[in-house]
Amino acid sequence: MGNIEFLKGMFREYYLKNDIILPPRFTRREYGFMFFDKNYVLRHTSFFSRKELKRFLVENAPKHAYYSTAYYIDPRNKDMEKKGWLGADLVFDLDADHIPETEGKSYEEMLRIVKREARKLIYEYLLGDFGFDERHLQITFSGGRGYHIYVRNKDVQSLGSNERREIVSYITAESKDITKFLMVMEEVKRKKKRTLYILYPPEFGGWYSKLSREIVRISKELLSLYESYGEDAVIEELNDVLKDKKLSKRVVKDLFKKTSENTMKIEYLIEEKQSQKLQIFGSDDLRNAFLFYLKEKVRIRGEADEPVTTDIHRLIRLIGSLHGKTGFIVKPLTLNEFNSFNPLIDSIPEIFKKEETKIKPKMKIKMMMNNEHFHIVDEECVPNYLAVFLVARGMADFIARCH
Repeated sequence: MGNIEFLKGMFREYYLKNDIILPPRFTRREYGFMFFDKNYVLRHTSFFSRKELKRFLVENAPKHAYYSTAYYIDPRNKDMEKKGWLGADLVFDLDADHIPETEGKSYEEMLRIVKREARKLIYEYLLGDFGFDERHLQITFSGGRGYHIYVRNKDVQSLGSNERREIVSYITAESKDITKFLMVMEEVKRKKKRTLYILYPPEFGGWYSKLSREIVRISKELLSLYESYGEDAVIEELNDVLKDKKLSKRVVKDLFKKTSENTMKIEYLIEEKQSQKLQIFGSDDLRNAFLFYLKEKVRIRGEADEPVTTDIHRLIRLIGSLHGKTGFIVKPLTLNEFNSFNPLIDSIPEIFKKEETKIKPKMKIKMMMNNEHFHIVDEECVPNYLAVFLVARGMADFIARCH
């Protein structure tokens, strides 16, 4: 038995003993599959019953299984124009590939970062700014490196690609400058015009509220750094962005200067009643330098893969199927389940936990899975879930089933 036969056997065993979660109106969906032992992609298929789909999965043990986010009159028609598009779920895909912060991180850390971004998308944008009802959200771990979030609401099913692109543009703050969300005022002082920037009140909602909260957060972090490590540490922090030691020092001295009320200026940015004010600096160049620092530090943009959301014919992973590069379940989650979800524990098929397989690693392997630490340097019997993961990712070769 080689690697392919091992993986197909494990996947077949899973599909034999587990049922797939069918999407709404599943007979109107197109399905697609990739295989371990075939080089083509099978598309333009449909199923008329749960039993028919299960039989296909057991017999073929596909590497990847997909279904369309769209509904069609004739999902089997190979001509997209003749399928008869009836609408599509609004879908957001968050994958580590599209989040720069995950670069160079371990698999475990990468999953943590992606989950943080998924949480932001759900709470701040879908439930927050857009006001979707929690009942209309379907959250799914992709089985690999991210999450799929569906909005299954009749009001959005008819949206075209352009309307969906507008939604993504709002979430990702495409080409947005934070100063656009500041109220610009001017005053004349000694015959010299001076521009003042004031944050809109948080109750304005949307990006205005997000920016207000971020400036408070950043200011609190700078104050904490100052109180813990002193002025030099804050200067170093600002200089990493401003690249001008002299300017960084001037900005910091101004930020932490005491006012007539014996309060440091930075505290005006932290106190809720004063958090709308940015005209605390003694000169325009110091204020502009701090604004530049804020632009680099704010974390208010959301993450979403635009091509997935805007493609009204998109195929996406079948919920409950297995991911061909990890052996993890494409796991459906309620909002409460998502909050406590750990992919390296909760997406492992129970059936893969019962036996072991001997593998030969292609490299030194150190990782944690299912609350167990593994350090593999030579041939070794490991739990089936780890064997599937490592063989599927090309990190090890199958040797034999252990008894």
